[in-house]
Amino acid sequence: MRLLIVDDGHYVVEYMKHLLDWNTFGIDQIETMTNSIEAREMLTQNHIDILITDIRMPEVSGIDLLQHIHQHNLPTKVIILSGYSEFEYAQQGIRLGALDYLLKPVDKDDVEKAMSKAINNITKTRPAQSVAWENFNGLGYLLSLLGHNETLRKEYDAYTEFLGERRMCCFKLEGFTQEHEDVIKHAVGDKLDRLVWNAGTGLFGLVPEETAGELTIKLEQSVASPPFSLTDRNVTRQMFYRFFLNEEVHSADFSSIFNHSPSCGDWESAGNIIKKYDQIHLHKQKIIFLMETILYVYLTDKDRDDSETVDWIFNLLRHPDELSSTLMDRVSRIRNNKQMSIQTIVDKVQTYIEDHLSHGLSLDELGKVAHLHPVYFSKLFKQETGENVSNYISRKRLEKASQLLQDSELRVADIAQMVGYRKNQYFIQLFKVEYGVTPYQYRRNMIHQ
Repeated sequence: MRLLIVDDGHYVVEYMKHLLDWNTFGIDQIETMTNSIEAREMLTQNHIDILITDIRMPEVSGIDLLQHIHQHNLPTKVIILSGYSEFEYAQQGIRLGALDYLLKPVDKDDVEKAMSKAINNITKTRPAQSVAWENFNGLGYLLSLLGHNETLRKEYDAYTEFLGERRMCCFKLEGFTQEHEDVIKHAVGDKLDRLVWNAGTGLFGLVPEETAGELTIKLEQSVASPPFSLTDRNVTRQMFYRFFLNEEVHSADFSSIFNHSPSCGDWESAGNIIKKYDQIHLHKQKIIFLMETILYVYLTDKDRDDSETVDWIFNLLRHPDELSSTLMDRVSRIRNNKQMSIQTIVDKVQTYIEDHLSHGLSLDELGKVAHLHPVYFSKLFKQETGENVSNYISRKRLEKASQLLQDSELRVADIAQMVGYRKNQYFIQLFKVEYGVTPYQYRRNMIHQ
């Protein structure tokens, strides 16, 4: 599903983008915009499942975007962000069809609840047995069958119900030619050809029972599995692993892995993933875990190459210890990219603090530097540094003071002013708590050294 976040504050958009692990809600595409005019155009020209928008923006407001969605009968579900002073404005948004409104500063739990509400609404309003084949991604569907992401599974439920009316077979053909591929795709039709993939020297896929029989006659070197129903996920998984990966798996194997599988949520660090993989000893459970890792990469890496993913599944997964290093490197890259924009905000404010220690440095001031609500920024700073903003400022002020006591002959009172303390006695008390001596004693000790 596709999410669009709109706010005229660049860093607010960045904060919202990284607030949740969006792929746990089945969001595989996140668009962010600070220009609401362009956002209105995107809503018209692209399918957007969920819109999170600030209510007050220049030129085109959140209410204007809601009216646009209403007038053009777009299926987009809307969550609006508003301040306390905009309550009546927010109520107008609800009347125009917004699912929910969140008061700024938004709370992570509130966003999760609003997203769950939006997802449920999308699921309920999606017509039963309505299969939009133009949106069907064969690889995503395969991973919804094999992996353990409930939102992804729900996204493809309608296709499973439709395809479940026919018995399917796993199919493979080694050493294929372009002519072979054309024959197979023609046989399965222009919809189910998305369930046929080429990887390396082989063609692999899920094909209807009758088509599998026809193909094994036409293409002597092809092989097909016994037929099964896609509506039975356990049987589908067992058949897939047996046929393509030569592994006998059972539901208990999946249960033990899914308790800590990557796609169930975000990881604290790539190192933790490696530790979890190294704790698995059974060959088949390593394969299951790496399948979940492939699903995680599929959901989170915008730069992914689907042909590479197919190669992982049908070829490299048979050698899990060789594939693991490739996947761990990819996960590290994804996490580093995710952290980069947040770290840029924190770095910018830290530099500002160190350059303006003589200022009052209130949260409001720092929030303006970060282009974030002060409470947003405070949470973000603590999350990224492990330290409260006020503690960081105090520590930097005292570090600067200690440096000036060593390197200059300035009076203690002047140093206190230079690092942002208007009351000399208060500065002396804080300095003694930090260094165990008064500024005067500290300077004398440095001179004697």
